[in-house]
Amino acid sequence: MGIRVGIDLGTTFSAVAKIDPNTGKPMVIKNSFGSATTPSVLCFERDGNILFGEDAKNMQSVGDTNAIAFFKRSMGKDMFSVDILGKTYTATDLSAILLQKLKEEAEQQIGEKIDAAVITVPAYFTHKERAATIEAGKRAGLEVIAIINEPTAAAFAYGLNEKEEEQTVLIYDLGGGTFDVTLAHINQNEISILGSDGDHELGGKDWDDCIARYLASEFLEKYGTDLSDDPEMVASLLVTAENVKKQLTSKDMVSVPITYQDIRGTIDITEETFESISQFLIGTTKDVTERLMNSVGISWNRIDGVILVGGSTRMRMVHNYVYEMSGKPPLGGVNVDEAVALGAAIRANITDKGETVATLGGLFGRVKSNGLSIQGAKAVTDVTAHSLGMISISSDGEEYINSIIIKKNTKIPASNTRPFNLRTHAKNNELEVYVLQGEYKCPLDNTIINKYVISKIERTSQPNSVIEVTYEYTANGVIEVSAVQKETNKKLPIKIEPVPEDMSWTDLSPKDNVSGGEMPSVDVMLAIDLSGSMSGDPTRKAMKAMDDFVNQMDSEYTRIGIIAFADNTKVILQPTDDFKVVHKTISRLESVDVGICNDAEPFTSAYGVLNGSFMKKESDIKYIVVLTDGCWNNTSTAINAAKKCHKAGIEVMALGFGSADHAFLKKIASTDEFASITDLSDLGGSFSKIAQAIGEGSTGLSVL
Repeated sequence: MGIRVGIDLGTTFSAVAKIDPNTGKPMVIKNSFGSATTPSVLCFERDGNILFGEDAKNMQSVGDTNAIAFFKRSMGKDMFSVDILGKTYTATDLSAILLQKLKEEAEQQIGEKIDAAVITVPAYFTHKERAATIEAGKRAGLEVIAIINEPTAAAFAYGLNEKEEEQTVLIYDLGGGTFDVTLAHINQNEISILGSDGDHELGGKDWDDCIARYLASEFLEKYGTDLSDDPEMVASLLVTAENVKKQLTSKDMVSVPITYQDIRGTIDITEETFESISQFLIGTTKDVTERLMNSVGISWNRIDGVILVGGSTRMRMVHNYVYEMSGKPPLGGVNVDEAVALGAAIRANITDKGETVATLGGLFGRVKSNGLSIQGAKAVTDVTAHSLGMISISSDGEEYINSIIIKKNTKIPASNTRPFNLRTHAKNNELEVYVLQGEYKCPLDNTIINKYVISKIERTSQPNSVIEVTYEYTANGVIEVSAVQKETNKKLPIKIEPVPEDMSWTDLSPKDNVSGGEMPSVDVMLAIDLSGSMSGDPTRKAMKAMDDFVNQMDSEYTRIGIIAFADNTKVILQPTDDFKVVHKTISRLESVDVGICNDAEPFTSAYGVLNGSFMKKESDIKYIVVLTDGCWNNTSTAINAAKKCHKAGIEVMALGFGSADHAFLKKIASTDEFASITDLSDLGGSFSKIAQAIGEGSTGLSVL
């Protein structure tokens, strides 16, 4: 059995920490170079070997194009991949390799096996980025105990100072590639996160880029050569820029030697110049910080101090900003490079309530903790940095919106359930839900997490079914979706599908666009009883009602066919979207001869038409609408034929009048709701209701 560790999987540097089983104190496991942090860089060699850390960074510094860094910024991005020596890698692949290398090196350094880890992520990471991090940990051979936000981990590390008073602190976490700001209330027993915000595409690398651009610009002006045209030189210049940034934390000016081809030049950069060319970046962190404080409702005078985390917070401009805004210097007692890993190690070895786990790793495997208290251990309550919503339709039906289900800065784990009213069919009932992360009203301004397809929804006694969909943020900040059909109380299977590339339909009006895609195609077979009792006025009123029905349907997505039955059954019109032909066929019904009794049934012929190979396009939804005024002679045959249609997903609606048998109509209809008796005088109104039901059924569900 191995030990539990905390891993700070950083954009530029990573670190691994464990708990000393003798003292209960977290400690960073130094790498083979004796350093507490390891560069998050990989370099692929042609013999199949993969360098990492300092070795890989050295190759990057000399312009090796097979070296790669900053892939953490692309975690969870489906479109990101890199081709290296004939192989394609995603950010998850690269992170898994780095984690495995970090794990193996740490094991060699301490002589112990590592089984499990808490891995840190930026607080502003979305579901996809968190899920990708968990996946990378699993691929690296780790049991991922939990994902913890980097500022929360830093709060654990700050707790090592053993301060007795309660404090409200702002954690300003500026790493190499991400920026997070978090407000937390800390006392002796608990860390309570009040809110988080951030920008996962802002970090120390952006300050490096400013320096690199400045050096290239000055080199061009001074020596007439554009360094940006050479990819290897650009890679080398970025490494140089990072070193310059570090030197400027203690020096007012740095002279940078740059050798390119036959030019040996020197470019000077001062701290004042550095602040000037990167002031917009500090301004961005200021905007994010103020946005967080406004959302939580806290002003600077209520904050006891600022904890700086991340190597980039060593820049003097960050310290100046903190002092300017808070009126006091940053809080001390936290190692900006090690704090996150130390906090993760604490979290890896305690429960959610802050209690030490039953066993701790030791040289001889896991041993009982024997009441050992882990320093810095506290209960913790975290929050989500993003609202959780779904694509829905506004109350006025005019636009698609992001309907918020769980608000930003809600304590996690958290869940909420929303009911959907779904018009069900005989089979193939599905509900599609698009889940969003973000606070913006327009769906496409947020992150579309996934398309969730809920299936195996049963047809019950009612045509409408209530599907209760539960949306959840786990303690890891990962989204989970589940669904239950209320009438059956059965949990429904959910399939996660990729988000379609074209989501532009969300910019349209729902009135012009149904269910986030094309309007489902509908085939309707109108089956009319033309037995002797229907002759004269009943047939003419039926023809008028059928004409009105056709007028209420949309020929863009509906095809209508007509069947007449009595002693025989005759398909008068195959389904067509040419409604002029439909109306013309209806006008000739009085001349159709199918006998005078009720020996035939329409379902067998309608089944053959709706499932016929001659159909140019298979329809999404199929209906048979039966109009009859009397009792049929061969009811058992008709019922069996109707049930065959039900099983095939063909909906049967039965409308009767005169001497029609309601009990029989219910047996041939798909549901009781689709069987009704009406007066001849109200035939048109009844057909209108059928048209409305078909229209509603064809649209599926896209509103709450």
